[in-house]
Amino acid sequence: MLNVEAAKKALTRYGYYEIINGYKEPFLNNPYNDDDGFRPDANFEHIFQLFILDKHIRECTLQGIEEFESTFKQAVAYSISKCISPSQQIYTDKAYYNRGKIYHQHDGTPRTIPPFNERDKMLYNFGQLLRSNDQPYKYYREHHGNIPPWIMIKNLMLGQVIYWYKLSKPEIRLDIISRMLSMDSTMIEALDENMKIRQSFGDLLDLVLDYRNLTAHGGRVYNHRAPDHELHSSLFLLRKDILNISKTKHHTGYRKSSIGALILTLGIINNPDPKQTISSWIDVHLAEYLKNFPQDENMLMQAMELEDTRIPKNVHALIENAKSDQ
Repeated sequence: MLNVEAAKKALTRYGYYEIINGYKEPFLNNPYNDDDGFRPDANFEHIFQLFILDKHIRECTLQGIEEFESTFKQAVAYSISKCISPSQQIYTDKAYYNRGKIYHQHDGTPRTIPPFNERDKMLYNFGQLLRSNDQPYKYYREHHGNIPPWIMIKNLMLGQVIYWYKLSKPEIRLDIISRMLSMDSTMIEALDENMKIRQSFGDLLDLVLDYRNLTAHGGRVYNHRAPDHELHSSLFLLRKDILNISKTKHHTGYRKSSIGALILTLGIINNPDPKQTISSWIDVHLAEYLKNFPQDENMLMQAMELEDTRIPKNVHALIENAKSDQ
């Protein structure tokens, strides 16, 4: 501990658990046994700076996910309007959606009061918004007598929009994927058996939602793994310009759910902004951190699974530029 007063302020602001318990692992003699103590070169400032780095990574990841969310919402609203109808009386009809999972009571029997399933819950949420006095719902209801999908979707959370997508009929999901990837739907259908494009897009949605929840609740991002939302080893994702790894390596667990996997998989969509926002700000924050702690580079790149991406080169370039400007 090099600066006692600074340490006290940091602990007061963020708490011992968040800083030390959350980020001590790389500084322990044995990451699997706290009783073996910290390495001789470990100090509070170093651990705290890793905490701050991860805070920055969390913020830029959330920003990129919000950009993805905006694009996804527009695609869903457009496809629902085109494939079903812009009329609330029509697009909220349960006939246009799959039932989804059946909800059960604690004893394992089906629920006896609504919602009985995922579709019921989704349509209940739609009904709440159709009757809402919040804007712009009230305005559209009173002045147009209709709340179209592109207005309905405004106040839906990402998880709710993903449910809307997943409960939609196959032809609507295909139209949404086509719009998100800028791929003709007939091409997707022709390639899907071999490339697993539909599955890959669904995997991306699940991983994005996992990181959306993680970042919104202050979770640790730099070494995060999501075992319940791992990417499948599809040819569509493993190819050189996306994950750029072999199926064998992917089967070991590499780039299945790390922040690196998220960044690279965002490359499948037609909007480059989400990927660019996350990766470019990670470049900046890693460069700032590694100027002071260059010994952490391998640890961080491995934890984030970014070793063979452009990010390490970009970080080195930023560090060298900073040196030349001094």
